[in-house]
Amino acid sequence: MTEPTSPQPIGDDDLMAWVDRRLPPARQAMVEAYLTAHPEVADRLARYREQDAALAEALRAKLEEPLPARLRVAPMLAQQRSRRWAWVSRAAAVLLLMSGSAAGGWVAHRAAAPDPLQNAGAVAEAAYATFAVEVRHPVEVRADEGAHLAQWLSNRLDRPVRPPELVALGWRLMGGRLVPTTAAPAALLMYDDDRGTRLTVYVQPMTIEGEEFRYRRDGEVRTILWSENHLALAVTGRVSREVLLQAAQRVRAEAERNGS
Repeated sequence: MTEPTSPQPIGDDDLMAWVDRRLPPARQAMVEAYLTAHPEVADRLARYREQDAALAEALRAKLEEPLPARLRVAPMLAQQRSRRWAWVSRAAAVLLLMSGSAAGGWVAHRAAAPDPLQNAGAVAEAAYATFAVEVRHPVEVRADEGAHLAQWLSNRLDRPVRPPELVALGWRLMGGRLVPTTAAPAALLMYDDDRGTRLTVYVQPMTIEGEEFRYRRDGEVRTILWSENHLALAVTGRVSREVLLQAAQRVRAEAERNGS
């Protein structure tokens, strides 16, 4: 007669799944019993949920913006039908001209289409604005738990995440946290310097081709973003463009060396 299998111990993945409201009912009950017995853990996870809600609220306005008219399906279909009719009805010489115009319209539509890398940059800036001002809880896992931080973020993003080493540039790692996105979790690593200035490195899994550095600015906050190895990366801070570029170059060099 086989002995009953002992329940699997509650681990970090269970706790984070509870924060994200992704637990199956049976496991939910076990985690909630664990939290009842460990109120200090329950308080910490409650803060995580509050922070996730704050970030979601910060991004809500962007997500709820109406779709631009140029991207709605009906006008696109009407335009395509109009072009097809013109193509049939014109002579060969005019047809050649129309083909050139259609090609130009297609290129213009591509330029106007939503840009996933720019969207990632907007989320990185919103995360910086939300958490860089935090005094007591700027990060979820602090730098003194470096091994745990790297393993936790790697597990949640389903790929290796190693916090870049920026000490040579005057930036100390404070720690990191998860950032919710519409697709999957992203990572936010936070650094500071001797004056208390904060810098963040944002890492988001994304199926896009590699792209070179782009630069964004919103008032005094600047962001450099790029993509490689199916990741969107962004470095954001209230610093000069030159300081930000140095940090971005170091982050990119370490990402290439680590293959992440």
